[in-house]
Amino acid sequence: MDPNEAARPRADLIREAIEKDEHFEYNGSSELPFDLRFVLRDEDPIRETNLCNISELVLHVEVKDFSEDHGSDYLSSIISGHLWEQCLAARELGEPVIIAVLGDDRDVNDAIKTAASRNHRVDAKKLFQYFQMVDGFEANCIGLGIQVWRLKTDPFRRLLLRARKILEGGDLSGFAPRPAPGERKAVALSILAGDGIGATKAKNILQKFDLCLMVKDGCLAELEDCSGIGPKLASRIRENIEVVD
Repeated sequence: MDPNEAARPRADLIREAIEKDEHFEYNGSSELPFDLRFVLRDEDPIRETNLCNISELVLHVEVKDFSEDHGSDYLSSIISGHLWEQCLAARELGEPVIIAVLGDDRDVNDAIKTAASRNHRVDAKKLFQYFQMVDGFEANCIGLGIQVWRLKTDPFRRLLLRARKILEGGDLSGFAPRPAPGERKAVALSILAGDGIGATKAKNILQKFDLCLMVKDGCLAELEDCSGIGPKLASRIRENIEVVD
């Protein structure tokens, strides 16, 4: 966290969210080009030399919020050109940057109305100009690969989750529709058998036969010995497919 960000009241909320998330560790404040810096370190031990090949994936986040009187450093930084300078710096840095806006469309709209008002009267021309400016700025940011997040409800937990998925990579497999009983085996058999065995024939075969995993070359092994297979996943596989020694 940048020292300027660490001095803001919202910094306590960010640290609190980090403490509640087992995937993150707060490493204090230091001079940063943006408010927050997330780092994913991947350590690959090299047994022969007892050294570690350490690579880092980095993600920067610039946080923008709103005041109680509908003011906004997000809007003001767009109008002043400061956020343009930050986006330019982000592209020169060559590392991914996110603009996290701690509000929703209504907060942005209220901020625009406040900025376009004088003596409790709204300047319609300026109002339209600011709306166009914000929409255009966000669209161009997205076009340049700079995501703009509007986070109103529980913003810091959601920010952490998104940052983690960007660094670790997303996985939609857990959201796939659950197949009907036996459907997985029927599809697997039709794939293994090749041409001529469709879903219907596969189901007919499975009425008298079953699919199973057999230990390769007769060696003693467990599913957990396979790379990327932990106890929970191994247990799930055993529940669905018979394992034969």
